[in-house]
Amino acid sequence: MHIPSERVYSEMRSEAASLWIVPANEGEEIAILIKAPSSSIKALIAGCTLEFLFGKHNEYLCNGVRIHDMPDAPILISGAQRNNEEHRALLRLLNDLTGPVFLFNEMDVCLAWTNLTITESDASRLKESIGESSSIYTGNFTSDCSHALDCFCYSADQTKTYPGASLIPLELVGPGLEPWRINNNSFIGIRENHSLVIDEKNEGEIFERAIWASLESVFPFNIYKNPKVIIGKKTRELTDILAFHQYGSILIEAKDLSVFQAGFVRDQERRTNGVKKQISKAIKQLIGSINAVKSGSDIFDSRGDSVDIVRDQPFHCIILITEMMHWGEWNEIEKEIVEAMRSTGSFFNLLDLREFITLLKGSSGRAELLDYNLMERCKAFVECGSVHLRSQIAPNNTLQPTPKSGASEL
Repeated sequence: MHIPSERVYSEMRSEAASLWIVPANEGEEIAILIKAPSSSIKALIAGCTLEFLFGKHNEYLCNGVRIHDMPDAPILISGAQRNNEEHRALLRLLNDLTGPVFLFNEMDVCLAWTNLTITESDASRLKESIGESSSIYTGNFTSDCSHALDCFCYSADQTKTYPGASLIPLELVGPGLEPWRINNNSFIGIRENHSLVIDEKNEGEIFERAIWASLESVFPFNIYKNPKVIIGKKTRELTDILAFHQYGSILIEAKDLSVFQAGFVRDQERRTNGVKKQISKAIKQLIGSINAVKSGSDIFDSRGDSVDIVRDQPFHCIILITEMMHWGEWNEIEKEIVEAMRSTGSFFNLLDLREFITLLKGSSGRAELLDYNLMERCKAFVECGSVHLRSQIAPNNTLQPTPKSGASEL
């Protein structure tokens, strides 16, 4: 286990995904930290390959990690390396030829780790390419630094366009990896306790636990996993996650992207079609849940105790998926969401885990602010008509003088 420094943890909280090579154990060792989508982490654990990329544009050094979690569309996580301790740690790695790598998910939780090795030839080639650490830029993320990162991304994937970007030489390093060691992360709540072990075969259950863990601090007394509802003489599951406060209730249907069962060899089209089917199913389930709640059906928690939720306010219905796919046509899904809002009078949001965590961070642990941010995001969906929305955390200099803290801006 590696606990990031205050600086790295702050960056990790503000970045959707990134790569850090940093000193560890008071400088005695180095550590490689990768923040990536949960689906990509599962693909790595299941055996997909990764490679590191480095490119230098003038004095700006950019790095990245490519994870081959889809055969026709591997994910590229990139960034600009701008800190002296990271420059020195990288050169240390190139001398030692080995180091531990730690995988963090969207919640900034370390899920797994292993040791990696690189070859002497890769290390020698990379050292010659980047030069001495004193020749690498250190400082803020400037416009020149941003341009260098555009050039890096364009050079890594020329199917995408970046204004003014040019090709730069890239160095690829394919490390050797030992078997992954899986962490057991436990989350203790007021009513329930859950463990998060990323390689468990019941992937849907693990996804639900992650959602519960991310919400527990916002709704400590009013959050329930798999609550039940009595309809007639039958007891059924109301929804995957239920949370509420005095101004409203949130119902979440979680649909995980299977990797351990389905593998990581599905192309973009097959994976996207599978996700769409799951989303349509979740929309229908949420409509049924809302109708049951509005009819006055009794609700119970997993222990059989009655749950008295808020029924006289508009509901927030969330379809929560592991990762939002941008490939293909989404008009039918968008129409289904609009029709669900019309028929139920509730707010509907389609989110992936990355977007959900961004909204939670921007809500500063306050249920009322999360409620507001969900409403604003739903309004933005209605205005633009697209499910492909990303929220950003707005600046709040009274809390921290950086461009990545404060409340959510949609």
